[in-house]
Order: sequence, then structure tokens, then C-alpha cells
Amino acid sequence: MAITPLRRCAMLCAFLLAAGWAQLAHAAVLQQSFDLRPGWNAIYLELDPGRNDIEQIFAGVPVESVWRWMPTQQGAQFIRDPAEGLENVEGWFAWFPQPRPEAFLTNLYSLAPNTAYLVKLGGSSNRTVTVTGVPKFVPRNWLPNGFSLTGLPVAPDNAPTFAEFFSESAAHAGQPVFTLQANGTWAQVTSPASTQVKSGQAYWIYTRGNSNYQGKLHVLLDQGDSLEYSAALDQIRVVLRNFSGVDGSFQIERLGSEPLPLALRYEDDETGEVAWPDLPAVESLAAPAGEDVFVTLAIKRTDLVDDRMDDVLAISDEHGNRVLLYAGGNTVQPGGALRKRDGSSKGAAENPLAFAGLWSGEVQIDAVSEAQRGGTAPVATAQPFTQRILIHVNNAGQARLLKDVIQMWEDGTSRPSSIDPSLDEVETPGRYVLITNKDLIGLYSGATNRAGTSVGIRHSTIGYDFDGETLDFTGTFGTGGQIATAIVIDPDLPTNPFLHRYHPDHDNLDEQFLNYQQEAFQVVRDIQMEFTPDDPLGTNPPGYGDSILGGTFRESITGLHKNAIFTSGKFRLRRISAVPVLNQ
Repeated sequence: MAITPLRRCAMLCAFLLAAGWAQLAHAAVLQQSFDLRPGWNAIYLELDPGRNDIEQIFAGVPVESVWRWMPTQQGAQFIRDPAEGLENVEGWFAWFPQPRPEAFLTNLYSLAPNTAYLVKLGGSSNRTVTVTGVPKFVPRNWLPNGFSLTGLPVAPDNAPTFAEFFSESAAHAGQPVFTLQANGTWAQVTSPASTQVKSGQAYWIYTRGNSNYQGKLHVLLDQGDSLEYSAALDQIRVVLRNFSGVDGSFQIERLGSEPLPLALRYEDDETGEVAWPDLPAVESLAAPAGEDVFVTLAIKRTDLVDDRMDDVLAISDEHGNRVLLYAGGNTVQPGGALRKRDGSSKGAAENPLAFAGLWSGEVQIDAVSEAQRGGTAPVATAQPFTQRILIHVNNAGQARLLKDVIQMWEDGTSRPSSIDPSLDEVETPGRYVLITNKDLIGLYSGATNRAGTSVGIRHSTIGYDFDGETLDFTGTFGTGGQIATAIVIDPDLPTNPFLHRYHPDHDNLDEQFLNYQQEAFQVVRDIQMEFTPDDPLGTNPPGYGDSILGGTFRESITGLHKNAIFTSGKFRLRRISAVPVLNQ
């Protein structure tokens, strides 16, 4: 059995098109090949086929039957030879091709990843069956005090022997292992110390007591069965454990020819400094015996050349253990790739859609001019001070300053299923909405639950106030761009610093407190924000340039003092929602 990379798989393309992505030019799918001999074969499928219909997978091959063991809770307490017939044995499901007379007994229709199958091949010559798909990581479940039909996660070129693989598992060391013969009988492995485990082959393996043993290389994911970088996720941690009993190393190999852009977190043990170098084609990591090795991988969306890119990572050790992990990620907005195929970057003006959504962050002022001297150059302050800022960007790249926004939820709609009208299917999926007009809140439900009540998620700032709900910026939002706006604080705006309701000289009323009379001054804040390619905080996290933006901040304030006041500093924004519209 061999697993090899395959590019541009039409089957996976169709799947992702159905999921709403316009194209898939770089799917890192693999091929797993099985060399079938006439008679009975026990195979272990590691990949998730894009199209898992058994009839299509075995088309053109004289397969007489395919069997899958799906036991009850009791599982397998003994092994039955398939040559004796499995039709009446509870727990076995089978597929029989047409026009075989047993075809009407078929109750198995698809293939699943990380699953063992018995395949009976007709004819007199060997045949090769190739399955195309991506790996899904699922830890093995062993039946306590019984047999499990499974394959083992080993490398195809330097696999260990059975004794070597199970040497660190008290539940498996010295326990019986059976392999399937071509005549349909199971034969016990009599020399486990010299019999090599075969990748892609299934065995009956006995477990004494309980066990969660995965091999000398143990992989843990915080969630899911792959490294899937959703729009809200740019880092995923993988935990690797060395159960061999001796110090060794782990190797991470990228199998895709045009792989997903990934960065590896590296922290200096002495200084604590963190860096994010690119993940190379092959990365070796020290693996101390019995210790956890934390591997944090981050997607570099600024290097995506398509809406979606994929990769497969092969994690292995020097003992012949190997685990495959699928990694895939999308741009936050469909059509929002930030890099061209020639390697050059797309500017914000070329691709405004890439930055659509709600951005929240802080402006850090660290220099202020000396107004009493009429100075125009900001002077460094003893301590910086910060202000929260909210900006929304629509699909056209128009940036707007916000002072208050609430995230709500709009329920989807359903309709009777075209397949089974007694069931409903989704017609329009639910979605998050961003509301600045509070009159619209009653039209939606909350985005989260608090004390049993559905409530919205509010984002607000007190650092910037103006008349109305939004204030347009001019310029281009995004890396390499610059935006500007003028905040006019009218004399009657409640947050005007000169307005005091209970002071007769600053309440904007005449001496009789009856008629309007301007007493507060108008204040104008001219703001400029220039986006820089490098993180102003100097850390350059992997999401910088896509989900994190920053740069230099400048502001001039007139009307607060007889002389204009000039401030400067830096800002950093993080995209907290990809919703590109407001109030709808």
C-alpha cells in the first residue's frame, strides 16, 4: 500500500464548490493504493474519499464483496474466518456488486476513513485499487478484553515490527495478532519480533484491559480531526508525546507541492521572545522521552493566492510511527486573497474585499505637542495613554468610524426536503448581523446566551463621539493604505468638553435659561491613520496584515485651546467580525 500526493482533485473541488467557495486550485489530496490479491484481503483505509460510494471506488475491478465490522457494545470476543461466511454474523455489513445474486443483501454503501475492510477479489490476477482523499485524524478506540479490527499508524517504508510497535503498551505486548490469508482464514502472527507491520493492512488485535495506546508517537488535537483554520482561527496547537522511553525526535513533513502557508511558533527559552518562522518542507523537533512537545502552527493568510489552500502534514519518529494531518484554510472573505500567483502582494486598493468586516483595537498616544508654546511637533509623553477605536469596512472598502455596534443573529429559514417532504432542509442559513441603529434590534435574536436569555454582543468606545451612528473615512483601509476623517464636536453635543448643563456660563442658554445661546466652543479632531506593513508593536504575529492591522496615528485638535494640539502614536486593530454590512 502506498499513499502519494495528488493535485487538483476534481472530487474535492466539487465538495468545496458546494460549500460556497468559488474555486480550489491547490487541494492537497492524497492517493492510497491497495494491491489486492485474488481471494480475501484485509485493508485499512486512512483517507476520507471525496466520493465515498463503494460502487464507484471499485468500478472495473472484479470485487465479489466488501465487508465492514461495526460491532455492538460487546464487540468481538472471538474471530470468525470469512471463508466460513459472514452473512449471518451480527456486526458485519457488506456490499455485493450487481449482478451478483447476493446484491440484494447489500447494507454497506460507502467507505469511511480510519476503517478496516475485508475485500474479496475474484479472478486469478492481482489488481490495484486507488482511493483519493484527505486524512482525518481519529484516535484509536480499543475494545477492552477483546479483539479490534484495525490498521496501525506506521510509515510505509520503515515500519516497526509488531513487538516494537506495542513494546510500550502493557495492554498489547505479548497479546495475539491475526492477519488474513488469501484463502479467507485468519492466521496468528507467531513471530511478532520479526514480523513487520504493513501500512494500509488491517489486523485483529487483542487488548487486555483498557487502553488508549496510539503508538510510541502520540498526537493530540485540541479539537476536531484536522487543522482547519476557520475565518475566526489563525493558530492551532498540536501536542506530540514520545512514549518510546528514550529521547528522540519528531519530523513534520509537508506533502503538498504548493502547500498552505504556515508558520511555526518558536519561543526562546532564555529570553522568552517569540518568533514565527515559515514552516519548512521538513521540520525536526527534539522529542524528550515522556514529555509533551507543543507545536503551534499558524496560517499566513497574507500569503494565500486563492480563496482556499490545503496541505497534508506527515508527523513521524525514528521508530517508524507516522500520523497524517490534513490542514486547510480560507481567506476571511471569499475573493479576498492578498497575494498574486507571481508572489507579489495585492495592495489594499487592489483588493478592498479582503479587509471587510468589523475591526476593534486601540490607539496608543505617546506624543503630544506643547500647546501653550504654540508647538506643532508632538513631544514624547512620560506614559502613553490608550483609546479604544471601532471601524467597520464594507465590501467596497469604505471604512466608517463607529462609536457603538451590537452583534445580533438572524434565524435562517427552512423548507420541506425535496428528497423526503416529511423532513425540513435549510433554505437560507442563519447569519450574524451588526446593528448600529437600535430601532432594529427587535427584528433579530441575540448572538449569545446570558443567564438563560438570548442577548446581543455589544462593542463600544468612549474615545470617539460624533453626531450620528457612523462617520466615513476617506482613503484606503488596509496594508499600505491611509485613512482620514474629521470629528466635529458641535457646541450642543453632550460630550463637548465645554458644555456643562449646570454651569450658567457653559450651558448654551441665555441669562433667563430659556433660549439657546452658544457658550461652548466647537472642537474639531482631524485624524489620520497610516497602515504599515510591519507590526507597530514589533511582534509581527502570523495574522498581521490580514486579521491584525496596525500603523501610525496622528491627530490635530482645534478649538480646545487657542493653539492647535497635535498628537501622535500608533494603533493596532483586530478583525472581530467578517460581516461586511451594517443594519441588514
